[in-house]
Parts: sequence; C-alpha cells; structure tokens
Amino acid sequence: MPRGAVIHRVISAGVAVAVPAIAFMMSDEINMEFIVLGALIGFATWYWGSRVAPTMI
Repeated sequence: MPRGAVIHRVISAGVAVAVPAIAFMMSDEINMEFIVLGALIGFATWYWGSRVAPTMI
C-alpha cells in the first residue's frame, strides 16, 4: 500500500474520532448525533478527500 494511502486513512480515522471527542469535552456527555457526525465526516474525507498526501517542504 502506498505511503499516501496510509496517511490518508489515518487522517480520516482521526477526523471520525475527533468530532465526538471534542463534543464530549465541551459538554461532558456523549450524544449519538456527534458519533454519527464524526463518522460521516471521517468517511467523507476517506472517500472524497485528497488521493495524495501533502509533501513536506
């Protein structure tokens, strides 16, 4: 698997986890809509996101 694909999947999974985590930190409760929103954004990033990892300068 190309390095860019691995980085792309890690970023997508990070986004999917970050949305409910931030919502939990802000309100001290976890609601299903934030879990669904995080998964939706994460999968959208995975599917439609960049196919190539950004290069380091």
